[in-house]
Amino acid sequence: MSVIATFGVDSRGFPLGETIEGQSTAQIELERVVPTREEQFPFVFVWDHTDYEEFERTTRSLPEIESVTLLETFDDGRLYRLDWAQGLCPLVSELINNEGMILSAVGTPTAWVFELRFSEHRNVSSFFREVAAESAVDISLKSLVREVDFESNAKMVLTPKQHRALETAFEMGYFEVPRKAHLDDVAEAIGLSPSATSALLRRGCKHVFEREFA
Repeated sequence: MSVIATFGVDSRGFPLGETIEGQSTAQIELERVVPTREEQFPFVFVWDHTDYEEFERTTRSLPEIESVTLLETFDDGRLYRLDWAQGLCPLVSELINNEGMILSAVGTPTAWVFELRFSEHRNVSSFFREVAAESAVDISLKSLVREVDFESNAKMVLTPKQHRALETAFEMGYFEVPRKAHLDDVAEAIGLSPSATSALLRRGCKHVFEREFA
């Protein structure tokens, strides 16, 4: 059995927080991942930023980030790969030390919300205690849920936007043969561009397939 813990963190408590300061509509979404010392939250979506070049410059100036690579561009966002420096962010380091998995993480100019999975309650306690002790991060536990059968719940392997996109596409008949809805229809329904919707559907399907066939 696993434990799902939801934590709230002040925007300055996570290195990427300052990259969207003053951007009232901007949002950063981390890809679901099991962080390791080699792969620490490598993929991030940045939505509705008014100046992506500024985001890239600010991100590159952070001591916690070694490099930033643009992977895809959408009408209303971009997908980046980040390479993190080791040991500079307690929240990242302690998640690795306690064998945690990130299920979803969404940041706004004021706060971050992390939904994390740990194998035991003791890992949650250790993570919370060590992050609070090693830094001035204002971290708060919002909820703690023990999952009995988390593998049967597709929502646990998808980010919120991926889940919404796949659910909407399924309900509209996008996956039926012949299709009852096209990509533009799904995009309009969820309020994103067709290119961003296509990326969410592809990456969401990839995560579901990985869970099923890995």
